Amino acid sequence: MKILVALDGKFYSRGIVKEVARLSESTLADVVFLGVQDSETEVSQSQQMVLHECQQDLYSYFRPDELPYADFSLEKWQKIASGDWKVSATGMKEFTLRIRSGSVAKAVVDVAGEMECDLVVLGCDLKHGCDWDGDMNVPLRIAEDAPCSVLVIKQSGNTREIVSILDQSEVHQEAIEMVNQLVTLHSADLTIVGVQEKNEDKKDQMEQRMVELLKYYNDRAVSAWAKVINSAMVTDYVTESSQNAIIALWMGGKQSLLKRLFSHSMVDKLLNTSKSSVFILR
Repeated sequence: MKILVALDGKFYSRGIVKEVARLSESTLADVVFLGVQDSETEVSQSQQMVLHECQQDLYSYFRPDELPYADFSLEKWQKIASGDWKVSATGMKEFTLRIRSGSVAKAVVDVAGEMECDLVVLGCDLKHGCDWDGDMNVPLRIAEDAPCSVLVIKQSGNTREIVSILDQSEVHQEAIEMVNQLVTLHSADLTIVGVQEKNEDKKDQMEQRMVELLKYYNDRAVSAWAKVINSAMVTDYVTESSQNAIIALWMGGKQSLLKRLFSHSMVDKLLNTSKSSVFILR
């Protein structure tokens, strides 16, 4: 597994490092910390320090004899292309610091694709909904455009429930396991909600999928419940649940019902109004 973490040195970014550390520990993931700057000519000293400090914060979470990552020198930055630099070290797993010039959302989406990441993690400022350094579009664009799953962490601390919303789309094993990891990290209960279209022909298919998911999680000692709601109820259900639970939305595939129901404006509303984190699964 490879996790890309977007960081900018603000309190909402520094505040997610501990959760990233816990996630990297449980998944034994390769980790990439990404900073974005305006200038294309030379790597920013301030961006280097922000990423290095966050890296040290993450490393400090592990006991020295259990740290899966090697240390490295900031003097060894490698220029990949114009406005693109990285430095990395490999222990049991690889840890990379990367700095890219340009817009934040585009840089995050592009790097996630180039490095074939499985998960993008970022925080956001809750003063005006969910923004990144005053820009409301950054978390939204990353959540919508990233080629992999995206976790937007809106507050630190444990959440007692994860609500996973599924439709008839194929559910990838990686996404199922990511939900499992999130449940384990927060010691949370899991509610699996199937969204049923009016087409009764797919009812048995949905019920079978719910049974399989319940068995998967129960076999792993995850406390899980399941329910099915119709598509007309889903937006209200998600809006209400998001006040106290982390919402995990499966939005993979061109035919995804949730992808159709949760338009640009609905994902924006969820990011801006929910009190808990939002997990977009692909």
